[in-house]
Amino acid sequence: MVNDFCLILIILLMPPLGIFLIDGCGVDFWINVCLTLLGYIPGHIHGFYVLLKSRERRQFEQTNTYIAIPPPNYGVAPPPYK
Repeated sequence: MVNDFCLILIILLMPPLGIFLIDGCGVDFWINVCLTLLGYIPGHIHGFYVLLKSRERRQFEQTNTYIAIPPPNYGVAPPPYK
């Protein structure tokens, strides 16, 4: 994973390249290419937005644990939970 400081510098120079390094060649990349072609500032704004959202997603995945809930058995008495 590329350091956030390096990503900020890359987004300042070439916003689509920064988005490509964050998410790959997905929808956000193509949105950023279009925004950068329409105007350089909208590409920057979108680039920083995607960077912040990716940081939030990483923090959420690191701090939260997922609890597996078994699927319901219809017509069967549920087992007692311990």
